[in-house]
Amino acid sequence: MKKYLSPFLSKVSIIGVGLIGGSFGLALKKKRLARQVVGIGRHIHKLKEAKRLGAIDTYTTDFAGGVENSDIVMVAAPVGKIPLIIKRILPYLKDGCIITDVGSTKEKVVKKVQKIILKSSGKERKPKVSFIGGHPMAGSEKQGVKSASANIFSGTTCVLTPTDKSDGKAVKIVASLWKMVGARVLILKPEEHDYLVAYVSHLPHVLASTLASLMGKVHKQDPRASRIIAGSISDMTRIATSNPEMWADICLSNSKAIAESVNVMTKHLEKFRKSIEKKRKRELQHLFHNGRRAREKLIES
Repeated sequence: MKKYLSPFLSKVSIIGVGLIGGSFGLALKKKRLARQVVGIGRHIHKLKEAKRLGAIDTYTTDFAGGVENSDIVMVAAPVGKIPLIIKRILPYLKDGCIITDVGSTKEKVVKKVQKIILKSSGKERKPKVSFIGGHPMAGSEKQGVKSASANIFSGTTCVLTPTDKSDGKAVKIVASLWKMVGARVLILKPEEHDYLVAYVSHLPHVLASTLASLMGKVHKQDPRASRIIAGSISDMTRIATSNPEMWADICLSNSKAIAESVNVMTKHLEKFRKSIEKKRKRELQHLFHNGRRAREKLIES
C-alpha cells in the first residue's frame, strides 16, 4: 500500500484540529507520512496549542491559503458543517486533491458533498477533486487537541464510504493512510454505515445522556444518591459528557436510523419492565443471559 503514498504526501491540511483532527496530525507526523501538516480553524489560540503539542507544523485561519496545493484535506468538523466547509474551500483546491472527513454520519454528508463537487465541475468536465467519506471509530468523551494522541487509531476500525462515483485510486490512498496510522479499514455504503452506527454508537450516547439526566433528578430529590454511585453508573454515563452540539447534529443527520434504534430499544426495555412487574424470574434470567452472551460474542469478534 505504501506505493500510493511514496515517498511522502507533500502537504496535508486538517480543518478542525481538535481531538480527532489533532490525533490525525500527530499520527501523520509520528509516522512521517507528510512533509507538511497544516492546521486550519477559526480560533487562533486553539491552533497555537495544536502546534505547541506537535499536531501540526503550521496553522492559519485563512481557509483558502490553508488548503492551497494540499494533497489531502481532512475535514474534522461537526457533520452539519462539513458540506459548507467543502463548498467554501473547493475553488482553492488543486487538481487531484482528495477530501476526506471524520463525520459520524455519512449518507447525507456524502450526497451533499458529491452534489457540491459535481455542480462546481460542470456537466462537461471531470471533477478535479475527490471526496471519500470516512469515520474513524475512535475517540473519547474528552474534547480538544489537549486530549489528542498519535496512537488513538491503533487497533481501531475506520469506515470508508465511497460510492460508485468515487475515484478508485483516491479510495486506495485514503485507505492506505488510515492503515498506516494503525487503523483497520472497513468499506461500507453510506446508508449501511449510518444504520450500523445508529446502534453501536449513536443509541449508546442517547441512552447515556438519558440515564445521566435521570440520575440527576434522583440526586436532586435525594442528594445522598451521589454517595452510593457505583461503577455501573459511572461506566454507563461516561459518554454523556460528550459535546452536546456535536451530538445534536449527529442525531439530526441520522434521524431515521437513530429513531428506529430508540424504538427497538424501547421494546426491549418493555420486556424487562413486564417481567419485573409480573415477577417472572425465569424470563428475567433469560433476558440477562441473552445480554451476557451477546456481549461475549461481540467482544470475541
